[in-house]
Amino acid sequence: MITLQCLLEFSSNQDREVLLDLMRRFSSGERYAYKRLLEGQEREELKKDISRLFNINTRYSDDAIFLAQSIISSCKEKGQDSKRIVFGSRKLFEKLNKNHLNGYRKEELKIKWRESRQGNLYSRGDKSKQGNLNLRIERIDNELYLRINTGNKQYIYAKIIRSAKREKDKWIEFVYMLSQVHYTGEYFPYSVRLKLKNGKVYAFMSLEEKLPPITIKKDSGIIGIDINAYPFHLALAIVGKDGNLERYESISLHELL
Repeated sequence: MITLQCLLEFSSNQDREVLLDLMRRFSSGERYAYKRLLEGQEREELKKDISRLFNINTRYSDDAIFLAQSIISSCKEKGQDSKRIVFGSRKLFEKLNKNHLNGYRKEELKIKWRESRQGNLYSRGDKSKQGNLNLRIERIDNELYLRINTGNKQYIYAKIIRSAKREKDKWIEFVYMLSQVHYTGEYFPYSVRLKLKNGKVYAFMSLEEKLPPITIKKDSGIIGIDINAYPFHLALAIVGKDGNLERYESISLHELL
């Protein structure tokens, strides 16, 4: 899985405000889902409740539940108490509760807290929905835009600001894959997460990375080499195709000095 970041630019302040309102409602829906899941509420019933209470479509509601469930599962894996989770960063929350903070510093932390707690939106990728149903990348006048579903068949378009930083930047490959869809009709899923930070909206696109086929296999065993062994030598470990150690040896490099 690879994740690529870009900045979103809006054609009007009205579009930006519409999105921020949607992000607030989605974030509230995620927190609501988290509490209800801990209480044992069923997913389908919860999805309907979130859509009704926070006025977001069922796909957004399902994704809010997905994020909430992911946090619960992560807590279980780490042995953490899921009831002690603080949305918006526990670190910021604890800083805000310190009595010595006041004035500009406290207001700055409040803004960061609100952005972290309320500035979130997420949509899972879906190959059958042209890559993503709610947050879809489209090409308009040879530029990339993110089409954002705001509900009731209404959409806003945010321009994607991102340039390749190096020759092997994964962004180049991602844009190429998007361009090929126009010719092949073969869509691929990509998930999109929006986050508000320092007053700006950033998008994070995640997709499965296409890895090259495996050409080196362990059919005849494997040799592990340590090229920085002490003292100055190569250390080799040879294992069979079953993974068991067969022998080990070292090769002195002093002759190379």
